[in-house]
Amino acid sequence: MAFSQPTEAQTPALCQFCEESSDIRWKCINCDVFMCQLCTTKIHRKIKSSDQHELINLKDYGSEDAARTIHKVDLKNMPCTIHSDQICCAFCTDCDQPICIDYGDKNYQEIRDKILLNEKEIIETVSKYAKELLQELESIWKPTEDKINTELSVTQKTKEDLVARNENLKKTLQSHQASEIFSSRKKLDKTLPKISVERINSDILKTKFLSGNIFEKQNTRSTIFGDLYAVPDLELITTYQSDFPNVLDILNCDSNTTFIACYNAGKIQKARFEKNSMKVEEVFKISIRNMAKLKNDDILLATGESDIKVYSIDKQFKSFRSFSPLKTISIHVSKNNEIFVGLTECHPVTYPATEDSVRRVVVLNQEGDIQHSYEYNQDNERLLTSPQRIITLKDNIYIIDSVNEDWEGRVLVIDYGGQLLWTYNGFDINLDTGNFSLLTYQ
Repeated sequence: MAFSQPTEAQTPALCQFCEESSDIRWKCINCDVFMCQLCTTKIHRKIKSSDQHELINLKDYGSEDAARTIHKVDLKNMPCTIHSDQICCAFCTDCDQPICIDYGDKNYQEIRDKILLNEKEIIETVSKYAKELLQELESIWKPTEDKINTELSVTQKTKEDLVARNENLKKTLQSHQASEIFSSRKKLDKTLPKISVERINSDILKTKFLSGNIFEKQNTRSTIFGDLYAVPDLELITTYQSDFPNVLDILNCDSNTTFIACYNAGKIQKARFEKNSMKVEEVFKISIRNMAKLKNDDILLATGESDIKVYSIDKQFKSFRSFSPLKTISIHVSKNNEIFVGLTECHPVTYPATEDSVRRVVVLNQEGDIQHSYEYNQDNERLLTSPQRIITLKDNIYIIDSVNEDWEGRVLVIDYGGQLLWTYNGFDINLDTGNFSLLTYQ
C-alpha cells in the first residue's frame, strides 16, 4: 500500500513544554506538541494515558512508518465533543457522531429529572387541594363549634347558679328558725333561667367527602402518573408519488391494495403498490372525509354529508345510514366490528362551537343502530369541537379533535363510559397543497 509522504514538519524554535530548549527531538501525534528529550521524559510521561500516545522521532518524520502513525485514527482516546473530560466509547447512528458514556447518562438524567419533577408537582398539587378542602371544611365547622361552645358555657353557668341557690335554700330550711325562713324570703330569686332556643347550624352534618377517582381500580400508573415508552425506530423503506394535491385519508385493504382519498379533488384512487411504483387501477369521483373497512371487506365512507356510504365488493356506492340533518366527518371500525362515527351539525365545521352546535361521536352496531353516544362529560361540559379522526385501542377511544379554523388540534382519550382520561395538545394538523408523497415505514 502506498502512503503519501508528510510535508516537512513545521518545527517550532523552542520546545512547546519548557519553551527553553531548542533541541526538538519528538512530536506527540495525540497532543500535537513538539518536545525536547527532557520534557518527553519528565513532563509528557506524566500526562494521563500518555503510554498510549503515538510519538514520532523527528529524524524519522519522512519515513513510511511515520506516515502510518500520522494517518492512524486513534479510536480509543477520542475525546467527546460534548463532554471534553470523557473518552468516546461508541458511535450514535441517530446523532451521527461518536459519544461517551455520559451521552447516554444525559438522557437518563433528563428522564429521571422529569419523573422527579412530575412527582413533586403531583405532591404539591395534591397538598394544595387538600389544604383548600381542609380550609373549606374548617369554615363550615368553626362557626358551629363556636356556637356550641358558647351554649355549653352558658348552660354550665346556669347550672352553677341553680346549684348555689339550691344550697342556700337547704341551709335556710335546715336552720329550723322561722325568723330566718321568713327573712330569707325576700332574698330568694323566684325566677328560673330562661331556656335557650338558639338554633345551631347543622351544615356540618350535611357535609360529606367524595374522593376523586385517581385511585380507582381501572386507573393505572400510566394514567395517574406517567410511564416509560420505547420510541420506535422508523426506517424509510419506499416513497411513492401521488398526483393528488393532498391526501386526506389512506386505507390499506390488503398487502398491496390501498384506497387513497383527496377531498379537494373529489376523488378516490384504488392503487396497487409495486416495488418502485404505484399503479392506479381505478378512480372514483366521490368526495369523502374518512374511510374504514368492515370485516366483510366492505368499505364505509364518511362523506361530509348526512349519509354514510358503503362501497361493496360489487363496486357500488350505496347508502349505509343517514344522520340527517347532521353531517358525517369521520368513521372508524373497531376490532369488535363496532362502527364509530364523528358527527357535526354542519360541514365545513364552524368555530367556535355554540350552545346549539352538535359535536358528537356515536357507536353503531352492524345494522346501523346507535348503541352509545359521546358529546358531554359527567359535568355536562362539551367534550368535542370537531372529531376529525377516531381509533380504538384496548378499552379506550382516541379522538383527534380540531379546535379552530387554523387546524390546531388535540387528542382526547375517553373510556367506553365517556370518562375523559387525558388530553394531548402538542400537535397541529397541517395540510399543505402540492404533490403528495406516500412514505412506507417499518
